[in-house]
Amino acid sequence: MREIAELSKICASLAKSDLSVEMLDVMISEFSRHGLSGDFARKIFSLVLEERGRYGGEGTPESGLKLREFASRALELQRMGREVYRLELGEPDFTAPPSAVEAACKAIREGYSKYGPANGIKELRAAIASKLSERFGLDLKPDNIAVTAGGTFAVYGSIEAVTGLGDEVIVIEPAWPLYAHQVRWLGRRPKIIKTRFEDNWDPVNMIQEKVSRLTKLIILNYPNNPTGRVLDERSIRAIIEIAEDYGAWILSDEVYMDFCYRDGFESILKLGTERTIMVNSFSKTWGMTGFRVGYVVSDPETAARVARAQNTAITCIPEFVQRAALAALNDEESARRNVELIGMRLRILYEELSRSRLIEVRPPEGAMYIFPRINVEGFDSWRFAWKLLEEKGVAIAPGACFGQSYNNHLRISAVLDEKPLREACRRIREAVEEYC
Repeated sequence: MREIAELSKICASLAKSDLSVEMLDVMISEFSRHGLSGDFARKIFSLVLEERGRYGGEGTPESGLKLREFASRALELQRMGREVYRLELGEPDFTAPPSAVEAACKAIREGYSKYGPANGIKELRAAIASKLSERFGLDLKPDNIAVTAGGTFAVYGSIEAVTGLGDEVIVIEPAWPLYAHQVRWLGRRPKIIKTRFEDNWDPVNMIQEKVSRLTKLIILNYPNNPTGRVLDERSIRAIIEIAEDYGAWILSDEVYMDFCYRDGFESILKLGTERTIMVNSFSKTWGMTGFRVGYVVSDPETAARVARAQNTAITCIPEFVQRAALAALNDEESARRNVELIGMRLRILYEELSRSRLIEVRPPEGAMYIFPRINVEGFDSWRFAWKLLEEKGVAIAPGACFGQSYNNHLRISAVLDEKPLREACRRIREAVEEYC
């Protein structure tokens, strides 16, 4: 009991101190004196940092949930008979290819609706391994793959697989809001890197400045949601070197890997280090958002840990859904057509939004979004979004959803055909002018 009391005093003192590497060293020494590991001391140190950030106003709001509520209002207006241009979600307007739909129906008819393996059926894992190996010159095996409930659980399971309670995870903003949310939900601590429009969203120097001995995972997402930025090979290699120097893992979310409209992108699989996880999904390339099929690619042991996390949470992915994904994987024509369609729409968004002197936008490089900066003093992205929806019938995602520093940005999804997309842009320009 006396030792517990002493350790409690150490933690209480830590909460009031100027936290530094020197303080961490003192803490490791004290914990060691009581027979506790340095790794445990680092976790406690990290958790104290998280609590201080939370009560100091540094916590990130659960913006993803707010965006879903906003999308629900857009859908409600549609059901009331209002014309609404839906550009707020990353959900393509094209649907699963007919081959995938038929494969799902056929599998159900043939009885493929029982419990299956937690890591996914071997046929699908083998096909994914084969496709990626052919594309990137690798020699992946089925055991390198774990099929997951969409890309969302692929990220969640990966965080759980390679980090522990209190570990620090680097999240590069602007970012998909569920990264930080999942990190916190699992009891880890997000270290937020705030990239800037002026620097073309380059994260490398900032990662070098912020990485620490507490860092256990760096999350990358390129092509990026929401900026559309594609990180080149040199930058990816620089981040790999940083991760290796600190013994950290890299989780590369490459859900938009196919939607790359400039030269220079390389998958982490091709450039990778040993501590690497690649995440992907069937949701975007094949328009299969509701099918909920994603996957992770890593060493066999890590893939198995992700599968165990999935087994604990949801048992398995329905086999008939996996057989639909297997059919889609072989439908390269649908994938090519969808990627070309999104590219054309991104060019329209850039052309139309560039017409306004108040909207600053970069040429799209990838993904399916554009993330313009609104040069209006006092601009509030949430206030603007609600006003735009209710008065103009256009739904977009507020920039603040992707980090508190981006309240003067908007994320606009390239998920409408040309004519309605141009009309939606006209209304956005009009609303920005009126906001002044």
